[in-house]
Amino acid sequence: MGAESTIDQTEKLPLVVNPDILQQAILYKINTRINARGELVFPCIPGMLSHYLKSIEKLFSTLDRPLPEDRRDELSKLLATKLEQGYRTSTASMLILQYESVQPPQTGLACKVIVTTSTVGEQYKSWVDTREPPLFGSHPDAKLMTTAAKLGTPDRVRILDVGAGTGRNTLPLARLGYSVDAIELTPAFAEQLKAAVTAENLPVTVTEGDVLDPLMRMKPARYQLAVAAEVISHFRDSDQVRLFLAKMCDSLSPGGLLLFSTFLTVGDYQPDALVRQVAQLSWSTLFTPQELATAMEGLPLVQISDELVFEYERHHLPEGAWPPTPWFSSWATGRDVFPMANARPPMELRWILCRRS
Repeated sequence: MGAESTIDQTEKLPLVVNPDILQQAILYKINTRINARGELVFPCIPGMLSHYLKSIEKLFSTLDRPLPEDRRDELSKLLATKLEQGYRTSTASMLILQYESVQPPQTGLACKVIVTTSTVGEQYKSWVDTREPPLFGSHPDAKLMTTAAKLGTPDRVRILDVGAGTGRNTLPLARLGYSVDAIELTPAFAEQLKAAVTAENLPVTVTEGDVLDPLMRMKPARYQLAVAAEVISHFRDSDQVRLFLAKMCDSLSPGGLLLFSTFLTVGDYQPDALVRQVAQLSWSTLFTPQELATAMEGLPLVQISDELVFEYERHHLPEGAWPPTPWFSSWATGRDVFPMANARPPMELRWILCRRS
């Protein structure tokens, strides 16, 4: 009886034969049967919130599931919170937006936002698993070898290699007779280095750990030279740089040398928050010269030289050793942050050499 009543009521409605109106009804029907499911993965860069939100809106509109305005504000706040959370945890954090069609007759999308993260050590472990060695080049840094050679006979020089990796600098130094203490954060690298040291019976001590860890202590006034190549590019801020420099001052003997590489801005360029975030994501943490000077202020360090890594290594490495890796030239010139082929980015990797007073 109810069905007949409905039919009676329906028959009183106006008859529609307009193809456009009927087409819209058909599309609505089909859209309730179309299922969308997937995910978007974004680096946790807080400064990219607006761009990410536009990408999500564009995708949802393409799927004919436009994001309602009230839900847009809600999603924006959620993304902002998650991006900041992930970025604080690690520069390797990724934000994952999972979406799936809701059950018919609704036509929207249900969303879930999660953050995944990994450590620098875990990322480098993937290099060991997926890349052919040598991972950082087959020759030691030319600037380091030149600096070490000026300190006298190797058997009277003790060297600290921070971020030793698989031994690109440590092993050649030890083969020349230098006594080397190596610190390496990545377990897989430390294991390879220990194996190489044992196989060649070299004067090297390998310590696995983070040089910034308060529990990581070096013997005071022990070294005539400390080196940190491609290490500061992983730091998060200038406070970590100052902590590192202070630790190096403690470990160096009076008159000892500290050699490190770091990205510095060029000229008067002042990077904004987004650039700094992308630089950290790219393992290219950058500082202004003034920020570096502030980090060194009050420490017993006197800067001796400041040289462009790209130019120094290109001109001083043995023939056939340049570039050290396929990625080095792009990375050292700031193009991992600013991928521009026909212009010069406002940042560059530099060798900084200091003497402990």
